[in-house]
Amino acid sequence: MQTPFDNKSWQNDFFDQAHDLIQIVRPDGSILYVNNSWLNLMEYKQEEIQNKSLYAFIDKTDLDRYIQYRMDIINGLVSDTEIVFNLVSKTGKKISVEGFVSVKHKDDQPLYTMGIFRDITTRLINEAQLKKINKELLDQQQNLQQLLNNAPDAVIVINQDSRITFWNPKAEEIFGWESKEVLNQSLSKTIIPEQYREAHEKGMQRYLTSKVSTMLNKTIQITALNKAGLEFHISLTISPTYQNGELAFIAFLRNIESEMQSQLQLQHKSLELERINVNLEEFVYVASHDLKEPVRKIITFSERLKNRMNHKLDEDDRRFFQRLDNAAFRMNTLIEDLLKYSRVSAGERLMERINLNDKLQIVIEDLELEIQEKNAIINIDPLPVIYGNKRQIHQLFQNLISNAIKYHQAGIAPVINIKSVLRSKCDILNVPSDNSQGYVIEIKDNGIGFEAQYAKKIFNVFTRLHGNADYPGNCVGLSIARKVVENHQGLIWAESEPGKGSTFNIWFPLETS
Repeated sequence: MQTPFDNKSWQNDFFDQAHDLIQIVRPDGSILYVNNSWLNLMEYKQEEIQNKSLYAFIDKTDLDRYIQYRMDIINGLVSDTEIVFNLVSKTGKKISVEGFVSVKHKDDQPLYTMGIFRDITTRLINEAQLKKINKELLDQQQNLQQLLNNAPDAVIVINQDSRITFWNPKAEEIFGWESKEVLNQSLSKTIIPEQYREAHEKGMQRYLTSKVSTMLNKTIQITALNKAGLEFHISLTISPTYQNGELAFIAFLRNIESEMQSQLQLQHKSLELERINVNLEEFVYVASHDLKEPVRKIITFSERLKNRMNHKLDEDDRRFFQRLDNAAFRMNTLIEDLLKYSRVSAGERLMERINLNDKLQIVIEDLELEIQEKNAIINIDPLPVIYGNKRQIHQLFQNLISNAIKYHQAGIAPVINIKSVLRSKCDILNVPSDNSQGYVIEIKDNGIGFEAQYAKKIFNVFTRLHGNADYPGNCVGLSIARKVVENHQGLIWAESEPGKGSTFNIWFPLETS
């Protein structure tokens, strides 16, 4: 059966100029004609597709559905019904099209079908992308809503009129109002105490007119009101935001009333402890000072009695007097050490720049007799300038160097090396919270050393690791050293091993004044 498209007269008609894809197909599916838009989009020439089956150019996933649709059109079961399916181009590219198929009859027999379609590939891609974006936005909104609803802090949003537009469950818990009770209510009439309301309103107006604010994006401590009208302390952070395209303000609030109460209690206890320490230091000073005179008299009258009775004393009597003198002198030394400890604990406030090179030379001169007696060798590298109390720093290094000389190994001359290095506080403490810089002064000796387990205990008052007969003293020197370092906001620690000497390290913060 011949159709109007079996000759070439149709090639110049308006079909070839149409933007839509037009295809003329015999009832069996073989192609009679496709227009230029169809050819260009599918990347074919007219002669390449002539008489070929249209079904060869339809994506396999859509083929059965398209065939059924076309047969329903031919058989008159449906009409004017659009279909969306995918074509496959010469290079394998999928092209989504949308349109409809109509049928032409002659003598009640289908002559051909005409399909008119438009390329909707880009539109479908955009719709899919938009759908994805909308889903992501919806997910974000749901996640944000979930986050706000389960936030550990109260979250409140107000509009430009200071009316509440959001009130999360934590806000209900902290303030006592349910969300439905406060939505669209003025913030000033709910949680802001009366003394702050005027400042709040003026601050809002100033920001809305000039975009200047001293409150936004800062965390402050202030008081708020709950539903019962009780005022309590909160931590508050406010930031500008947008809600439904309009400027709004989001506030994060936390109830810190218990923390404030704990802080006040801690301050009271700290003041009480300070008062007790001051009283204790005064007691130690007064008691030690008052004890000096009786001890001096014991020493004086013991000496007089010994001289007066010298011709009557036998060997045992002289030994008793010697023990009495030794006990009195030890008591006198102990009292002097306690006075020193008391003065250091008082924490003198006279602070100045101290050149440790000069200070160490003075200390060495004061210890000259001990150094000569033990044939001690002291090596000092260049040392920094620190900020501190000269008398206390002198006492500190005198005690540490004297200890290093005293606790030498028998038959081995003491060798003491002193040097400094710049280190951060967090490096020493192995914590990232404090990166303060300072100098570590290292005093290393070749003495008898001690077990590592005593590295902290040796700084306690009257702590003795060795016998008094071999190493006399009252064991207050290291306690004084620790107090001096504490007064200078520094750190002190010891490292040692029996028979391999000890190293005492003192960290001083960099000069700040």
